[in-house]
Order: sequence, then C-alpha cells, then structure tokens
Amino acid sequence: MNKFFILTTTTSKATGLKPSEKIDISASEFSGVSKGDRVLLALNKGGVFEQVEPLLLLVKDDSAKVISLEVDRACMNPVGIERVRTIINRALSPGGNEIATSEYEKIVELMGGIQLTEKELLEHVKKYIAARGYYFSDETIYNYHVCLKTRPFVILAGLSGTGKSKLSQLYAEALGHTVQNNRYLRMAVRPSWNDDRFLLGYFNTLTGEYVTEPAVEFVIQSEKDRENLYFFCLDEMNLAHVEYYFSQFLSALEEENPADRRIHLYSQVIEKRLAEQKKTLDVDRIVLVPNNLLFTGTINVDETTQSLSDKVIDRANTIEFFDVDLSKVPAKQPIPDPIRISASTWRSYHAGEPDSTFRSQIIEIGKTLNKSNFGLGYRVLREIEMYLANSKGLLDPQIAFDLQIKQRILPRVRGTATIVNTLRELLEFMRKNKLERSAYRVEEMEARLKRDGYTSFWR
Repeated sequence: MNKFFILTTTTSKATGLKPSEKIDISASEFSGVSKGDRVLLALNKGGVFEQVEPLLLLVKDDSAKVISLEVDRACMNPVGIERVRTIINRALSPGGNEIATSEYEKIVELMGGIQLTEKELLEHVKKYIAARGYYFSDETIYNYHVCLKTRPFVILAGLSGTGKSKLSQLYAEALGHTVQNNRYLRMAVRPSWNDDRFLLGYFNTLTGEYVTEPAVEFVIQSEKDRENLYFFCLDEMNLAHVEYYFSQFLSALEEENPADRRIHLYSQVIEKRLAEQKKTLDVDRIVLVPNNLLFTGTINVDETTQSLSDKVIDRANTIEFFDVDLSKVPAKQPIPDPIRISASTWRSYHAGEPDSTFRSQIIEIGKTLNKSNFGLGYRVLREIEMYLANSKGLLDPQIAFDLQIKQRILPRVRGTATIVNTLRELLEFMRKNKLERSAYRVEEMEARLKRDGYTSFWR
C-alpha cells in the first residue's frame, strides 16, 4: 500500500519544477519510502518552512543511494505552513514526514486544482472581462500581462473613459484578487501630492507616532502575505509630478533582489531617540516592496496633467488607450468564478533569461537616437529583451519587438525641427523591418512636428 509524505528539503533544484520533471534526493535525507509513494515538498528557505509547494510528486525509484521523484501534477496554489500544521497537528521534521491519506487529500484540496497553462489563464481573463461587459483586444490583454511579468510597474495612457483603470481591476479580479479581499487597491492621485508622505505617511514629532496612509498599509500587508498577489493602481498618476511622490518606489523597483527593495519611512536618528525614550512605533523603519506586489499607473494625456519625466518613462512600459471600438463591446453575461492565482504560480510563468534575438536592431536604433542625444541605456536594453523572453508563446516575436519599440523607446523621443532627420531615419528603419505599429506612431510624430514645430510621443 502506498504511503504519503511531506518532504522538507533545502535543495534549490526543487524550485520551479513542472510536470514530468524529476528531482533526485539523497536516500540519507529521505528514508522509508518506496516506489509509488506520494510526496509533497516543503522547501527550507534560510531555516524557515514557509509553505508546501503546489506540486504532487511520485516516487519513481527508491535505490539505495538516491530517491528519484517525478512531478505528477502542478497545482494552482501553495499551502501556508501554518495551515498544514493545523491539518497534521504537529510540526514538520527535517527529511520525510509521513502523513495519513486523509491529511494528504486535505492539503491537496487547498492547492486549488491543476495549474493552468499561461494561455489557459489568459483565456480565462478574456472571458471574465467580456462577461463584465468590457472589451479589450487580445493583443492589449496579452501585452499588459507580459508587461507586468517583465517589470511590476506598467503605465496605461490615453483618453479619459477608455478603460485604463478597468483593465487593471478586471485583470486582478479574474485572478482572484479584489477590493473585497483587500488585495486590490486603487488610489486617485491628487494635484497636491508633492512628496511621498501621501503614500508612505509621516512621523509626527509632536505626538511621537507614525501616521500611516492606506498605500503603505497595503504594501506592508502584501509583504506579510507572500502567497498572494497584490495589485496597486495609481489612478491619474500624472495629475502630480510622479517622481515627487513615487520616487522611493521607482528606486526600490530597480533592485532585482526583492530583499533589496527597501523604502525608508523614518531615519535611524528618530529610531535611536525613541529607543532612548523607551518608545516603539507600530511600523518598522524600513518597508520592503515584495515581488508579489504589482503596480499599474493610469495617465490621462490632456492639458490638466503633468508630463512624464525620463526617470519615469525609463522604468515602465507604456500602453496606449485612444481608440475604443464600441461595436465590439459585449453584453454582460454570467461572470465566471475567479481562478485564484498565487504568487508562486505567477512566478512560474516568468522567463529566466533575456531573449537577445533582436539585439542588432536595438543597437541600430540606439545609434540613430544618439544623433539627437537621446540614446538607450542598459536598463532599456535588458528589459526589452526580458519582455521578448516573457512574450514567447503568447505574442508573435515580430509583434512583441514592434510593441517594445513603441512602448519603451519612442516615448523618449521629443523635440523641435532639429530631430526631423532622426524621425525620418527611424521611420525608414520601421518600414524596412515591417514594424507597423512603431512606423505609424513615427509618422504621426513627424506630422505634428511639421504642423506645430514641436513633437513628442504623446498625442
């Protein structure tokens, strides 16, 4: 009769496994098992077990020295270690922990079913959005999804009422993260926001207390709940200068290692003074921006708003919303149940290495931009190539590259008649390489330059 185990292990090879993939564990680490036994994994991260991974493994070989495990199924969600302890009524020991059949089945039930492929997930998102009575093209939905995977900060730009914030909200809802369960936060930016206290709060020197704001409370909550995704939408974010109130977030998101994404709420001097007075604050001095927190900013392009600086443009993909095809707006339908996607499932869709297929074309564009002192940096190059890697199987490579030129490069181009030759060289390059979206935008920019004597990416 087959047995059931939870294996606690420190091996890094156990991360990111997919169905039919195998992992070998030393028999000295995992004893007492036989071929056909069922196994769940709890990874030891720095001496701490955070969760049981959403993987169902089968013992394929039980030789004297090595136990070979194969992933039978990948499920939707991990199960927090506290919930596992509640089910088995004991702590986990290093190595194999035998559990009852009923305990195994309860843990598996909490994993939420078999993991969807990325395309299946996006089909669900499309159906959910349509059922709510909204329409976005497949390219827009796929593009938004890939942008969030590439960098957790995306800008949606366009006319008022074109569904920018709605895309952010409905995408999150389809994945099971809503306003009701406190995993989606939408904040309206105000013109008076001239520093980050409107997001992060401030230390009140009169009362000796730290006054928090909903935004920083949301960040703290997301850092404590690493199993779930959290979505933060800054609505009409260019009503104020973005770099004034969002600069700490922009800098934190530069770090590839989430442990380095730090935001300072108050100084060490204040912390020291409070310690001398034997006082403590309700919030830590440093807040981490975790990789399960995804940011979307919406901007309206009109006379009431501030222009975006290169610092902001350089750190986000910009997706446009100008043309709404009202004839394709569907009637509302019964809304399908959300499929909760955990943070670990989300990360399983991420590409590990950049795609340098279009490197030579990017270099050629960079040389053209250098003639007008625009140029491209390391960050833009790497993130274009990470976008291309993350778009594989979702977008045609040529379309993905076209979108990246439009979203990551052309927003940097602006000026007077001195850039006319640069625009013409760019247009020639776009036409030669059949980059229709980018070519159309450069044509628009050149026409506005001729009409107004000045042009930029923004309409």
